[in-house]
Amino acid sequence: RTDLEVTSEMNFYDKLMLEYYRVLNNAWKTEIKDAARLAIQMLSDMPRAEKLNKDSIDKLMGIINTQLGDDFAALVNEPTKAIIDRCVRLGLRDTQVQAPTKTSIGLWGIEDQHLSSTIQKQQLFWIGNHFEADVRQNFADTLSKAIEQGYTKEMLADTLKDQFNDLANRSSHYWQGLAEHTALRIREFGRLQGHKKAKARYYKLVVILDDRTSDICRALSAQDKIYPLNDALEVMDNLMALDTKSNSLDDAREYIKALAPWIKDDQIEYDSEMNPVGVSGAHTPFPPFHWKCRTTTIIQ
Repeated sequence: RTDLEVTSEMNFYDKLMLEYYRVLNNAWKTEIKDAARLAIQMLSDMPRAEKLNKDSIDKLMGIINTQLGDDFAALVNEPTKAIIDRCVRLGLRDTQVQAPTKTSIGLWGIEDQHLSSTIQKQQLFWIGNHFEADVRQNFADTLSKAIEQGYTKEMLADTLKDQFNDLANRSSHYWQGLAEHTALRIREFGRLQGHKKAKARYYKLVVILDDRTSDICRALSAQDKIYPLNDALEVMDNLMALDTKSNSLDDAREYIKALAPWIKDDQIEYDSEMNPVGVSGAHTPFPPFHWKCRTTTIIQ
């Protein structure tokens, strides 16, 4: 395939990623407004003589946590499933273009559905636990401070309004990153599944070389390695085996980093003229290799 064809493919995935980001971000802002309204309404409904205490703080946290955790995940459940399904199918289709004689690649089988369903479940795990793992402590600290410093209900309500507004703005970066990484990772999972269905044994990297190419991908291109497909499939299977019921979000992140770490800048090897010529150390065997990675795989 030409660089132009690969770039066109990437543009399609970019559009899909943007669509997913908009779904997540718009739903998140809607839930933030509802959570703010409910929490502040609860403050307003408290009897005038009643002071803020740990019990009322716990109730506030319960409202916020439900709204921005389970309720938010439920709201984006169907769009998330649909977009992930499309990503997996696109990855399979990409491989079918590479190996057109393998007509079974394009057929949607039980393994393909299992892959898509597993990714959907994991994605909802990331989404539903975002508040609890990444955001909750800021709210808990604010509410604890309210007790310690004797905030009135009105003072706390004003503080919560500011905090919810700040959260709406900051979290847009989180959803953009999650949407982009999801599209990139699933694109390759779909391709690897297609490579397997085509009974390929090896694959190579397709690196777009232009003024946007990172030194990481230039180094991988210079190596021009042939990768055993079975090694990549083993990593993919282990990533899919992540136990979302027993693990916390932090534990899940560490599990993934240990299995398929991105390449760090200090792993790049340079020649005497400072051209990137290789990569040392352990790293994920398939893209993405770094943030906003455009490299893909092709059957060898």
